[in-house]
Amino acid sequence: MNAISKALDEIKFSINRELLDLVFIKRIKDWKNPILSLDECIMSTVIRPRVLVDCNLVGGLEIFVPLETVHYTRTNDYTCIYNIPKTLTQGRSIISALNVTYSDPTRVSSYGVNASQNNSAMLQLGAAVVDAAGQLPITSTALVQLIGENVVMVRDSLIMPANAYLRCVIENDSNLNHIQLKSYHAFAELVVHAVKAYIYNEYIVRLDMGELYAGQNLGRIKEIIESYADANEMYKTYLKESWTKVALMNDRESWTRHLRLIMGGTR
Repeated sequence: MNAISKALDEIKFSINRELLDLVFIKRIKDWKNPILSLDECIMSTVIRPRVLVDCNLVGGLEIFVPLETVHYTRTNDYTCIYNIPKTLTQGRSIISALNVTYSDPTRVSSYGVNASQNNSAMLQLGAAVVDAAGQLPITSTALVQLIGENVVMVRDSLIMPANAYLRCVIENDSNLNHIQLKSYHAFAELVVHAVKAYIYNEYIVRLDMGELYAGQNLGRIKEIIESYADANEMYKTYLKESWTKVALMNDRESWTRHLRLIMGGTR
């Protein structure tokens, strides 16, 4: 079971099955279209084109990409353009370029690694005093911009060191396998809002046309669909106010960095 399969199950518990069959199965059942399962119809009409796209826009996974093997082109003395192969990004597209760091994030000198080196508070404080008396080294630049699919432009860089690393956010995998079990209910709620919004937008006008032209008495079905009038607004609100936080906490790298920034100290 993954987050998507749990969401598909939750839809069937939250929305009447006859209504789901009416909207997602009977509407496309003709000789031109093969009869698809209800889950596949929901995936192709709601989850893939809307929910997963929105999850990539507000979430994703933060990774470090080594640039030592990546070919780059200089457009002028201060601008480099890197065309990053997907073999370095787990086969996924970059959705946000954050910064380029000039130190190896896996070395002891990098942020977060000193926490595992048995350093005492006194040694860390002494190191901070010594560092304060020295010059501030330039270890990274945030003047990076995503200008194409996996194409990143680094500006104001006279010399690019060989051990440079790109910190970026890549899209989620297609099955959201990184989502933790305790977050499945949060994702399922997001999907239920999206399905209700789709049902309302797709069928509210058709119901009125059925009553107008065929004199059909739609009764309870119309009442249920009309109750979904605010589903689209609920989806947008939940995506912005709740799912964005859940997505951040499910990205271990981003969440750990966020906690270190809040607490301060060596990072």
